[in-house]
Amino acid sequence: MDAATTATVDNTTTSHEAELDATTTGVGDLVRIRELGSGDGDVVDVVFAGLSPHSRYLRFQAPIAELSAATRRSLTALDGRTHLALAAFIQGCPIGIVRIMDLGDGRGELAVEVVDRWQGCAVGTRLLQAARNRAAELGYRELVGEMLVVNAAAYAAVRRAFPVTQVRRHGSELTMSMAVEGEPAAASPTQGLVA
Repeated sequence: MDAATTATVDNTTTSHEAELDATTTGVGDLVRIRELGSGDGDVVDVVFAGLSPHSRYLRFQAPIAELSAATRRSLTALDGRTHLALAAFIQGCPIGIVRIMDLGDGRGELAVEVVDRWQGCAVGTRLLQAARNRAAELGYRELVGEMLVVNAAAYAAVRRAFPVTQVRRHGSELTMSMAVEGEPAAASPTQGLVA
């Protein structure tokens, strides 16, 4: 992102913060969600910049101070089918992203992040619901995702957006299988359900 773009984004964010507080009632009515394209790298940058080191760790399951060029290219290589991303905006300012990466056989990998300022305001749930709807339109039957066990907020948002969810625990990680419509794929005998 060049200096002019950075200045514009920073000024926009500041003016939005003056107009809205994360505790504003009816925030859900202000959230707009749209699909991103390969030219929306600035949206990825703004959302990443809004994540604290702890939120980055929860999202990427590793301490990440900045996006490498390769990771940024991967996150912006969107084609709307095998890799799609939806972003949440409040008054034009990006506040979260959910993405689906095709795994084949009607399955997709799901990932979501919400900037710290807007966590706890149902933005993640809205993004996950939008991802579920878009996945259904594209013919996905199941979405899967991994998260750290300590990420209780993300776990709760997934449970709200996907009422039928299978969860397996592997040490400090959870693997979640979420039915897009109807029942999820049958669990293998070694899979356990976590409430």
